[in-house]
Amino acid sequence: MNLPPRPRSYRMPLPAGFASETVAALAAALTETTERHFDLVRRLPPALLGSRLGEAPSTPIEITAHLGWGDGQWFGFLRGQPIPLAPILESEKGVSGSIEEVIAACQAVRDEGMAFLRGVVDPRQALPWRQDGKASVLGVMAHLIWHWTYHCGQCGEIALAQGHSHPWTFDRDLGHFE
Repeated sequence: MNLPPRPRSYRMPLPAGFASETVAALAAALTETTERHFDLVRRLPPALLGSRLGEAPSTPIEITAHLGWGDGQWFGFLRGQPIPLAPILESEKGVSGSIEEVIAACQAVRDEGMAFLRGVVDPRQALPWRQDGKASVLGVMAHLIWHWTYHCGQCGEIALAQGHSHPWTFDRDLGHFE
C-alpha cells in the first residue's frame, strides 16, 4: 500500500487519568510501540501480510493477531480476570479476516487493559496471584513493550526480505524533540 507513515512521537506525553505517573509513562510507550507496528503492517500489500520468511512459523497478520492475544493474556493476568478476545485473535494460525479487523480486535483488548492500568497506584507491587514478588505491573508492561518491539521487527524483516521497505521518517520527525 502507498500510505504515508504516521509521524513518530518522541515526546510521548503522558495520557490523562492514570493514578501513577510511572504507569502512564509505560502506557504511553506501549501505545507508541503498538502504533508503530500497526503503521508497518497497514502499509504492507495484502499478499505480503500472508507471507512467511523462509521456514518462519508466522505471517505478519498472524503475528499481529498473536500480539493482540498476548495483550489479552497479560492484561487478564494483571487484572485477575480474563479479557474476552474477538475470535480473530483466538487463532494465531490461519487468520481469516483483514488486517484492519485484527487491529480493531487488538485495540479492543488494549482499551480494556488500559482501563485497568488507570487505577494502578504502585506499579512495583507484586501481583496478587504472584505473592513471591516475581511479577508486577512494571514487569508485565516491560514485557509487553518488548513483545511488540520484537514482533514489529520480525514483520519488518519479512517485509524487507520480500522487497518492501518502510520509509525512514526520522529526519522529518526531529521536530518532535522540541
